[in-house]
Amino acid sequence: MFGELQPLASEETPYFYSAIATQSKELSYIGHLRGDFGTDDDQFWMSWSDHAGERRTLAFREELAALVQHLQWQGILLNLNEMRAYCRRHPEARIPGAWHSDVCGFCLQTTHYRYYIRCVPHLGDYNFYIYCYRKNHLLGRSVQQNQNGAVNLVKSSGKMSSP
Repeated sequence: MFGELQPLASEETPYFYSAIATQSKELSYIGHLRGDFGTDDDQFWMSWSDHAGERRTLAFREELAALVQHLQWQGILLNLNEMRAYCRRHPEARIPGAWHSDVCGFCLQTTHYRYYIRCVPHLGDYNFYIYCYRKNHLLGRSVQQNQNGAVNLVKSSGKMSSP
């Protein structure tokens, strides 16, 4: 059901920051899942922020639950120590210019959706985010992020789209 978990490509970095929600209609942003391990290994909670009403469908709820299970099985969301170890094993996933050098980004695709996973494994921070986009709206487009963090869409013709 899921493609392989890949380190984030540099041009995909803006897709896993919440500021992208301002252009949710254009990019077909579905919503994001925020998870937290707490300070103990036995804590784990998640909350979903729905921007497109997608969670109301049984198929999406089942896919999101299966995605979390898949990421737990791979070790990245099993517990805080495993998330830290997973990020250490994948230094190519570190995000250059992130607010902390340990922030890692990954991408995973399904038939209809593209998920961007942001892990914050450094000491004192215990969370992760999973951002979801409809896949068909991302094809043939890339994003550019200016110095202020604003995101601009670039169509395959190279012209900027309207915000």
